[in-house]
Amino acid sequence: MNTLVTEHKVLAAEKTKKLLSGFVYYVLALILLFTGITKIMDPLPLINTLKLIQFLEENLVVLIATLLPLLEMGLGLLMVLKVKPKITLSAVTILFAAFFLFSIYGTIAGLEGDCGCYGSAVKSEFGIKMIIRNFILVILSLYISFDKIILARKNK
Repeated sequence: MNTLVTEHKVLAAEKTKKLLSGFVYYVLALILLFTGITKIMDPLPLINTLKLIQFLEENLVVLIATLLPLLEMGLGLLMVLKVKPKITLSAVTILFAAFFLFSIYGTIAGLEGDCGCYGSAVKSEFGIKMIIRNFILVILSLYISFDKIILARKNK
């Protein structure tokens, strides 16, 4: 009987982990879709932030402000549709890591004002809060990436 109870606990823990993993997965997908849409609806906050980076030329600012929301929405859609999950999650993790590094750069460089991360829908200023938020997104995407890779290997 003791083995049956232990087995039940293990199954319950695995089910809880799977539910949590699924929840986090779709939250990340929704965040990407939301950020992409808000940047398309109002690209000016992002453009203004990119203009503060002295080594970026005007053409590159426009290119980044155009492609970034499309990349975010594309990755969000790929996640929702579960297209090539390993590759998609790797790209999502790299994107969130880039946002994390940019938040550190912006804070150290003294960039002020809204970063344009969420268009004009949500205020997001450089500082420790932005760094922590982006760090959490990196950790969550790493968790989901490793979870999907490990689960895929177990199911083979």
